[in-house]
Amino acid sequence: MMIHWPAILACGEEQGYAWVAGPDDVEAQRPVPGDRLFDSQGHQHLLSQAASGALYWQPDLRLISPAELNAGLRAYAASLGICCTSKLVVHTMAEAISLVAWLERQ
Repeated sequence: MMIHWPAILACGEEQGYAWVAGPDDVEAQRPVPGDRLFDSQGHQHLLSQAASGALYWQPDLRLISPAELNAGLRAYAASLGICCTSKLVVHTMAEAISLVAWLERQ
């Protein structure tokens, strides 16, 4: 399954999110196995490591649910000191990607 850009990189369990325009942006974030990528179509990809040590994105056929995405984005926003996070609600991946880009500028 192909990754549709732009995307959101979910770093670790609770380290946050990063807006990424393409593969070069992902590499600059220094992802580690277990990190997830949510592409602009809502597909999840898990960063995995082959026996050879090479890293690759393993597609997950499950789409991320809006509830899961909103919960993670609210927690991330709160960790950045954003108030009133209960008002942060996204309905589409495009809105989620835009929110992550906005949060990075705060």
